[in-house]
Amino acid sequence: MLRRTCYLLCSKPTAAVEAASKEGQPAIPPKKTPYAQVYQKLGIFQQFFDIPDNWGVTELTKLNRPGREWSADELRLKSNTDLHKLWYVLLKERNMLLTMKTAFKVGVDHFPNEERIDRVKMSMENIEEVIHERNNAFYELETGLPATPKKRRVTSILGFTYDKQVEEHALPNEITKQKEYEIPYLDDDAYIMQKLWKEKKYYQNIELSNMKVLEEQKTHEQFKHRRGLRKTYNDVSQVKGLRYN
Repeated sequence: MLRRTCYLLCSKPTAAVEAASKEGQPAIPPKKTPYAQVYQKLGIFQQFFDIPDNWGVTELTKLNRPGREWSADELRLKSNTDLHKLWYVLLKERNMLLTMKTAFKVGVDHFPNEERIDRVKMSMENIEEVIHERNNAFYELETGLPATPKKRRVTSILGFTYDKQVEEHALPNEITKQKEYEIPYLDDDAYIMQKLWKEKKYYQNIELSNMKVLEEQKTHEQFKHRRGLRKTYNDVSQVKGLRYN
């Protein structure tokens, strides 16, 4: 069913419509399009597919084009019940968009207005931010502690340092004699790996700084016509600000 639906929603216009468009006449689509027929056959799975008007198009019309994402300031004005309902509306919309994106990919066609997925994702992230603010305020009022779990600075056996969320244990470390957050002993291999890793990050920072210098030296015409800088230089003095070590 999904493959047949992908074929129909990504199919091209009929020969009569193409001939009419070549002759300069207005292309009149057929009254009964296959998109609506397939959409009716989906049954309970219609909620996972977009409306038939958005099938087989390269870009959505202004009428069907969605707006911007929900901002955090707008979501702070809503109640928890409204945020809960809006979360599942966005979740359903995200499932529909991902299904349509997969359908267009199977049909080897371009998915129209792919930025819709990013806008839904940003709206869901803003909802999570607002919910976290409310939970944090509630816990600070009731217990005096933030809702975010504590984190400890942990050093792995390879020498990498990162933050780890504190977990509950059945017994304290005085009984188990385990010190989870103690800096471990690093052998020679770990020290060599850390030295090579720092050297790699050092040269990556040099490359990023050089790219930034080259971007700053682009002129208005190069940005306007998307022209790149010259690939070769006769002398180092022709490029100022580059680093080599």
